[in-house]
Amino acid sequence: MQMMGAVLDHFRSSAWYYLTPVLACAPVGVFRTYFNQYLRRPVRRLLPFLDPFVTIDIAAKPEDYSFSYQGKVKSSDVYAEVLAYLSAVCSRDARELRAEGAVEGHTFVLSLREGQVVADDFKGVTMSWSAVAEEKTTWRGSGRCCRLTFHERHRRLVVDEYLPHVRRAGQEVMFGNRPRRLYSNKKELSYHSTRDEVWSYIDFDHPTTFDTLAMDPAKKQMIKDDLDDFSNSRDYYRRIGKAWKRGYLLHGPPGTGKSTMIAAMANYLKYDIYDIELTTLETNSDLRKLFIETTGKSIIVIEDIDCSLDLTGSRATMLPPPPAYDDAAEGGYDTSRGKRRNILTLSGLLNFIDGLWSAHSGERIIVFTTNHLDKLDPALIRRGRMDMHIEMSYCGFEAFKTLANNYLEVEAHPLFGAVEELLRGVEMTPADVAECLMPSKRSARDADACLARLIDQLKERKAAEEDKESEAADAEEDDVQVRPRRRTRGKRRKCHPNPKRTRARLLRNQPAES
Repeated sequence: MQMMGAVLDHFRSSAWYYLTPVLACAPVGVFRTYFNQYLRRPVRRLLPFLDPFVTIDIAAKPEDYSFSYQGKVKSSDVYAEVLAYLSAVCSRDARELRAEGAVEGHTFVLSLREGQVVADDFKGVTMSWSAVAEEKTTWRGSGRCCRLTFHERHRRLVVDEYLPHVRRAGQEVMFGNRPRRLYSNKKELSYHSTRDEVWSYIDFDHPTTFDTLAMDPAKKQMIKDDLDDFSNSRDYYRRIGKAWKRGYLLHGPPGTGKSTMIAAMANYLKYDIYDIELTTLETNSDLRKLFIETTGKSIIVIEDIDCSLDLTGSRATMLPPPPAYDDAAEGGYDTSRGKRRNILTLSGLLNFIDGLWSAHSGERIIVFTTNHLDKLDPALIRRGRMDMHIEMSYCGFEAFKTLANNYLEVEAHPLFGAVEELLRGVEMTPADVAECLMPSKRSARDADACLARLIDQLKERKAAEEDKESEAADAEEDDVQVRPRRRTRGKRRKCHPNPKRTRARLLRNQPAES
């Protein structure tokens, strides 16, 4: 009996040893099943009362590469935009900061150190921003993020208004801090060319402004007002269903300041400049590729468009299109010679200006310049494509006063009257006037010499123009005197024939007597 009791005791201890974990897990599984089925929704509804704050993490993301026919597509760096937006808030309130060099430009971007919190007010609502370390980091990410914390009842305000406001303000800060750039297109374009591969650039540091531009003040103010209206009309263009772009046609003789006007427009709006050389492009696809790789807030320039391609005259008189090519030559390649054919057409350029692709990114200004307006195809420069035609004319007195102030630092001078009188009858470009006003030294004495040199130059041109007019008048008078005598001789010969010649002709025609 004792042995039997010992066996039973051992069995009980072994059974409990194996059954105890099973019995311990059974209530947990039953509770989890019961919770998921009956309690999860009520608890979710109670959580906002227990912890009413919502958090949004904005992490630094790597570049996203998507290869298609237009090449690499870069996702917008929202993290950088948030850092730019918080830079002003951090510099004002935070005590522990991190300073980093801006990606573009020579400024610093101040951001929060990990664990720091700053508050931002938006429409009477306080938002909290903090810098935290991302829990899961990979070789593609930096592991840093900005955390936004706000009350649950402000969710719609944050999502619909505050976050878009942060992005817009951050973009403006980033745009204002970076230097202007002047881009030019590269000659060789590949199938997957990216922005760095189709454009080369330098920092744009041109000193020209509308204040130093030699032009009539009323015309300058009209152009500035038009630029202001364009840059502030995003909602208007969207409401009327039109791409947010505007075209300007600058036409006039060489030396009248067309390129200088473009620089003044870029500095006024703080836009980048993309200078397209059409003669290096071979197909419409190349032009489209360049356009895709441009950004908003930019001026796209095609200078001397009348000399770039066969875009002059009427389309009815243009050369016929190149012969069709087979599938093996797809993309503009001539299989017989192994070279690419130039099939950049006027139609492709028109689609670039106001076709479907013109709405890409938005806020763009397209500028054409030409010395010969009458040579361009009317379809290229019609209103709607080139919204504003600006004539860059010869130097007038108001433009001269601007140049005199720029070069000589004088606003009034006794010789101004003589200059004004001469400019009324002499055509002289602002570039030529500026050349005469270039002083050897910056002193008041040089102003007299420069103005005297300008007056002499104007007098020489006036005398040359008068000589040309006199020669033309003399030639016309000589032509008028010669032409009536020729007409009189012709009439006399026709109305009064020579009687001797007539009698001889009759005798020749009379038959001989038998």
